Amino acid sequence: MTIDHSVVVGIGKGGSCKTTLATQLAAIWSSEGKRVLLADLDTQASATKVCGLEPNDHGDGRHLMDSVMYGDKLTTVKARDRLHVVVAGKHTKTLSHHLVTAEGGPEAFSQSFNQLLEANQFDRIVFDLPPSGSSRLADMAMQTGKYLLVPTSAGVDNIEGLRVLAEELELLESNILLLGVVLMRIGAGASRKRAEAQKEVSDILDGVADPFNTVIREASTAYDDSRKAKLFLHEYAEWASTVSITNQIKGRIQIPTNLTDLAHEFYELADEVDDRIALAERLLETSTS
Repeated sequence: MTIDHSVVVGIGKGGSCKTTLATQLAAIWSSEGKRVLLADLDTQASATKVCGLEPNDHGDGRHLMDSVMYGDKLTTVKARDRLHVVVAGKHTKTLSHHLVTAEGGPEAFSQSFNQLLEANQFDRIVFDLPPSGSSRLADMAMQTGKYLLVPTSAGVDNIEGLRVLAEELELLESNILLLGVVLMRIGAGASRKRAEAQKEVSDILDGVADPFNTVIREASTAYDDSRKAKLFLHEYAEWASTVSITNQIKGRIQIPTNLTDLAHEFYELADEVDDRIALAERLLETSTS
């Protein structure tokens, strides 16, 4: 029932940067040569839109609904070279409601994605979840996904929200492996705040997993500008590097000053996640041999 090579990004309340983390990592991994499938499970279709796709142009979530409910082969939409998307939309809610009472929901859900893996179409599947508790689809991903990434930002409410993580996983009877917690939206110069937040997360996780060393800075302007340009952050940073100093000085083109550093942090995080997945795979092989 487990979906091999899958990374679930989520759990927790809305606004914790789940979609930002899922889309940027998926895009970077695909730019580095992996064949990546980004599965948008949120009825708001935020991940779909970040990829530059309009839900109503690509079935509004009907493809996943037809695959899980009727056994159709799952149709994906190409967003970039080596990056495909399972588009969400209004039918995503219909599917979520169906799974509340459907028998064999996790098996049907996992089969839709495992068929693509068995056909060797993708090297990694990234799931972008809706806010915790708001969708049966989120439960399906948590029950069948292999690895879990949890984003959180600094602040008492967000940090404390991690304390319910173990309880939610236990209620779902999930065997998903927690790779770690990613600290997001923390000021680059707030070294003390970063250190305190990482210690709090370490204490909460209590050896179950470690927070990632890479911390993603607060950079709302860079996020907004890249979305308007319909580019991922690393793509926007690459484009910005071609803008002449003259145009920047004269104000013809405004480039966020922290854009390059932000993109670099996501590259570092993608490598760090790869390293933890590789370590987990080795440990799993050793435990079963």
